[in-house]
Parts: sequence; structure tokens; C-alpha cells
Amino acid sequence: MTLTAPRLQLLTVAQAAALLNVSDRTIRRWIEAKKVPYLKLPSGGYRIPQASLLASLSGTYDLAAESAAFDERFADVTEEQVRAAMAAGE
Repeated sequence: MTLTAPRLQLLTVAQAAALLNVSDRTIRRWIEAKKVPYLKLPSGGYRIPQASLLASLSGTYDLAAESAAFDERFADVTEEQVRAAMAAGE
């Protein structure tokens, strides 16, 4: 059984906006103000590390911990199992 190693989850601006239920423009303003971590691509686009984005949030709700618990819960799921589940849902 092959397990996939966890890898850095990089989000597009649109994906980060959808995750946080804000507009793309809001994410871009946060990038410009350096309020969220980001990587700038040679093409001029941005990628936002998901874990860092969640960790940069402030407030009383620990979304980063919930995300980490979710990742831990499904850490032993293999690519084969995911493909089989997706194929069964088609």
C-alpha cells in the first residue's frame, strides 16, 4: 500500500478567496498589504500556502487546528483509495 507524503498545499487567489468566503480582490489587497503569506510566480500570478494562510488569521476560532486534525484523520488514505472512491461516485 503506497502512501502519499503530505505536500505543501498552494492555493490560487481564487481558491484562497473561496476558502475564506471573500472576494478575489480582498485576497489581492491582503497580498499587497502583506497581511497574508504568498509566493509570486514568474508569470506575475500568486500562490498562497494554505497552512500559512490559515495561520495568519486572527480571532477566536482555530481553523488551522481544525485543518490539521482533518489532515491527521485522513493521513493514511492512499491515492488508490481516493481514485476508487472517485470512480465509485461517477
